[in-house]
Amino acid sequence: MKLSYLSSRTPGYKSILRVTLTHSTIPFNLMKVHLMVAVEGRLFRKWFPAAPDLSYDFVWDKTDVYSQKVHGLSEAFVSVGFEYESCPDLILWEKRTAVLQGYETTASKLGGWTVDKHHSLNIQSGILHMGNGENVFISQQPPVIGSVIGNGRRRSISCPSCNGLADGNKLLAPVALACGSDGSLYVGDFNYVRRIFITGNVTSVLELRNKDFRHR
Repeated sequence: MKLSYLSSRTPGYKSILRVTLTHSTIPFNLMKVHLMVAVEGRLFRKWFPAAPDLSYDFVWDKTDVYSQKVHGLSEAFVSVGFEYESCPDLILWEKRTAVLQGYETTASKLGGWTVDKHHSLNIQSGILHMGNGENVFISQQPPVIGSVIGNGRRRSISCPSCNGLADGNKLLAPVALACGSDGSLYVGDFNYVRRIFITGNVTSVLELRNKDFRHR
């Protein structure tokens, strides 16, 4: 077990977004460059005299329009506008989006330190905050679906081969599903309650013999 420290998880750390405003060459009659950033209901505005290679570091304090802390990821809407001398009443806007990191949920309340084996799952934002400082952005990953048991055929009532490998093992009439603290899955399969281990094996933990099969 180790202690880890990450400055991005301290209360005073802010999210920074570098916005490129102009390139190395600009039109001769470009007069001003406008910038608008909207994030979590807040709107930030600035403008700059036109110049080559303009950029701006937008600093977000991870709060919304109500000054409440924002956890997880937030989408920022960035608009860059170009105002020309020949047409001062018209601004041509270029719109972009970016993702900013809000506050992180830490499982260990140790003043910025975390235990590497102690993780925290932000269900609402879909982020797993690892104790070693890493973040797993589950919400940003493509959805994956797969089967852990069943092969499209029905087993017999007596189920002589219910125990063994879960992959390809037959089901009769699955009607209930629960998850154990160790990651096991419990399946109410008609007259049996079957446990699927994280190792990929399945075993029957309860047989219901009465005529009224109910899984609670």
